[in-house]
Amino acid sequence: MMPPSTDSRTDLVMYLEYFGFDRFPFTIAPDPDFLFPSRGHQEALAHLQYALTGLGGLISLTGEVGTGKTTLCRSFLADLPEGIKTAYIFNPQLSSIELLQSICDDLGIEYGESDSLRNLYRYLNAFLIKQYAAGHKVICVIDEAQSMSADLLEQVRLLTNLETHTEKLMTLILVGQPELQDTLARHDLRQLNQRITARYHLRHLSLADTRDYLNFRIRKAGAEGPLFTDGAVKRLWQVSKGVPRLMNTIADRALLGAYAREEKQVSVSLIKGAEQEILPAAPVPEKRRSVRVNTSTKSTAGGWLRNLMMVSLVAVLAAGGAVVALQPDLLQRWFFPQQNPVAILSQASLGREITGCQAVSMTGYECLWVDWDISSLTSLAPGQVLYQIATVNGDIRWQLEAPLAPDKYNGHALLFWQPPPGFDQNALIKPGERSPVVSWARKQLGGGWDENWEVITPQGQAISSTGEFYDPLLANRVERFQRLNGLLADKILGPQTLYYLQQAGD
Repeated sequence: MMPPSTDSRTDLVMYLEYFGFDRFPFTIAPDPDFLFPSRGHQEALAHLQYALTGLGGLISLTGEVGTGKTTLCRSFLADLPEGIKTAYIFNPQLSSIELLQSICDDLGIEYGESDSLRNLYRYLNAFLIKQYAAGHKVICVIDEAQSMSADLLEQVRLLTNLETHTEKLMTLILVGQPELQDTLARHDLRQLNQRITARYHLRHLSLADTRDYLNFRIRKAGAEGPLFTDGAVKRLWQVSKGVPRLMNTIADRALLGAYAREEKQVSVSLIKGAEQEILPAAPVPEKRRSVRVNTSTKSTAGGWLRNLMMVSLVAVLAAGGAVVALQPDLLQRWFFPQQNPVAILSQASLGREITGCQAVSMTGYECLWVDWDISSLTSLAPGQVLYQIATVNGDIRWQLEAPLAPDKYNGHALLFWQPPPGFDQNALIKPGERSPVVSWARKQLGGGWDENWEVITPQGQAISSTGEFYDPLLANRVERFQRLNGLLADKILGPQTLYYLQQAGD
């Protein structure tokens, strides 16, 4: 990326100084410092703090997209007293064993890559008992829980069984969109639903809240308000429907418009101009669809904003406060980053935006969430992998390019793949086991199956075997392949080995 020009740096400084800001007031990053203490957010925070009592084994927090759930959780975790161990699961689209592994990772519990689900429960239970004896509480927050499968939610229920005679050893907090409420209300999940000891639904901001919210963030950014007229506040509340994230995006664009027009307050017309940049166009009525408008010459409130962006927009990246000059094609990616990793990768690798893994599966591909070493990922073709990057203040963003500094990689990535026939994402295939995947792996390694082979068990008994039997000869070939490709040479046919076998055969 090219370094920012002198003009761009000047524009950045002038924009901030024009309003008296020392930082951008309306970014969409979940910064706990910008958590607005509305009545609803205070009540939600009180429900989360119920986890500190040791009585709340399972807590549910729901709310619409953009209402501040993640910011609320980060604020809660950041203010916890000493002696509390926490795990934060940001991507719950995992298998049962991966969920346990992720919790163990965050809590610093050691385990072997081939350990079973039973062993992981045993390690976790021993850790929790040790913490309980030391007087420490353990809290696990699972964000985006509305995307969890029924099977995975059943694993959450089993985790609530880790308890003493009087207390739960670990408190779990499920955070998700309103769909989580519908999922928990299902008959087959009634056992889990009955174990929720505190639940809260975060609602949208009222008009009065919106006015206070804008002034609050402006003051946090170092300026004095109000910078929005009463009419602008009302218009912003109406079009955003009281959703803070959407409110931030529109307010930020409107402030840029005020700066471009050299105005000190945001008016209704500036909010309307920002709307045209942010919100999708309203559908054209059937009888008017033949009317065409030359948008290249039409003068709109959004025109000045687009020109300003193309000439000199600059963003402050969360990581280290680095300043970069924004080209138009980088605007959406850096200044208003797309938060849906599936949408980013599908646009890059499949040529169209898909917002969920279930929809991806309709294309013949599957989401593969991995925690592989960065050296294993950089060898893949550009556009095939999406990296999760951790910034210095704890924020998370996703990018298609491998980070220049490997330590910025957060240890998690997303791939799309077409798993072999018969593959079960919850299973790791070990020597001596049977699976249709074994036949596929044998073919990828260029070997066939000799039906005349007879397999003898350690007890000296002959067993029937087919191409689906993972025999010792194939295990040795798998181990050689793993070593040659820098993988853990454990002879296990797991997602990483299968993915590399798939790439080698293409």
